Amino acid sequence: MRSFVKLLACFVLLAGAARAKADADRPLKCSSGKIGPFLDFEFRFVAGTWFSLPVKQFWGDRFELGVEIIVEPVNGTPGEPKLIHHELKVDEEVPEGIRGEVGFSSAFSVGSGEYRTTWRIEDDRGRHCNGTRLFKASLGRSERSVKLTLEPGEIVDTAMHLFRPQRRFERPHLKSSRRIKIFISMDVLGRRGRVVRPRPFHVLPHFAALRRLANSPNFNEFSVVAFSFEDQKVLIHQDYRETVDFESMSGVIKELRPETVDFSQLARGSEMQFFASLLSGQLLRSEPPEAVVFLGQDLHFGRRLPDHVLDPLRQIGAVVSFLDASRFAWRGAMGNLVRALGGTEYRLRRPSDLARAIASFEERVLRSRPQ
Repeated sequence: MRSFVKLLACFVLLAGAARAKADADRPLKCSSGKIGPFLDFEFRFVAGTWFSLPVKQFWGDRFELGVEIIVEPVNGTPGEPKLIHHELKVDEEVPEGIRGEVGFSSAFSVGSGEYRTTWRIEDDRGRHCNGTRLFKASLGRSERSVKLTLEPGEIVDTAMHLFRPQRRFERPHLKSSRRIKIFISMDVLGRRGRVVRPRPFHVLPHFAALRRLANSPNFNEFSVVAFSFEDQKVLIHQDYRETVDFESMSGVIKELRPETVDFSQLARGSEMQFFASLLSGQLLRSEPPEAVVFLGQDLHFGRRLPDHVLDPLRQIGAVVSFLDASRFAWRGAMGNLVRALGGTEYRLRRPSDLARAIASFEERVLRSRPQ
């Protein structure tokens, strides 16, 4: 009997090994497409790759994916190759019969030059897919006057650079507190007007604008609130302090996972109720700021807050602006709010728009709140 048990165990191990070998011999089905290169709002070229894997090949299993991307300068571009590694893990079994794709992306920032990216995706069964792509990062004719912030051939991880620590600035000319409250909407509209989960390259304008405001010589206390209309959730809250803690914000994108939303509890129209409650809690129940800035893409087109919410906000007397990174020209919840409060909206379409918007906003603050 004991021999039979040993034989059965050996058979199970051999069957498992045979299945693993059969799986490894089958390719992992995936497709890819390029991101960029495009000039971002901190004057670096952002490039990368998006990946899509049919979910059918994971039916009935939990799975893990390891992604390795090598970016290397080529054709005379100086610099060293850089390895970028990602791991993705799905802890629940994928239901049989479910359709669709597993999609994700990877982005990096480079200086001018020519580059080759080589990528490989492997799952925990040993199946893999791979590919390579060449691209060239160069300024267009209308951008020749732009001073790039990365050297030719320099390669950095976009997410790590996005949330790099802020240097502390002394502002001795400010004799008293000048506070600014910054609201960042993390919702992103994808194709067909659907809200999608943000990736670092989606929010480059948001955090480039935040960094410029954080480095402004005209403010010395900063409060930051990152939130999601879609999830009706505050993701990051920094109370007033002398610097913006960018490092603590690095996990804000990971917070926006589909399973964090309980759709059964989100009543239709409750996004505006959440927005009204957020504004009241942040602006009416603490020391009033001298300036308020909204950053991000506008959502809920045509929606307005009622007067009983707006009237107390008008009494604050702060300079209000909206730095709008939307691709659309019509006004949504944040744009309508700023207009109702007598503020100014700036559209961020090109990197040069950001510098002009910040300069105009600071000029309004100095006129309204001189020291």
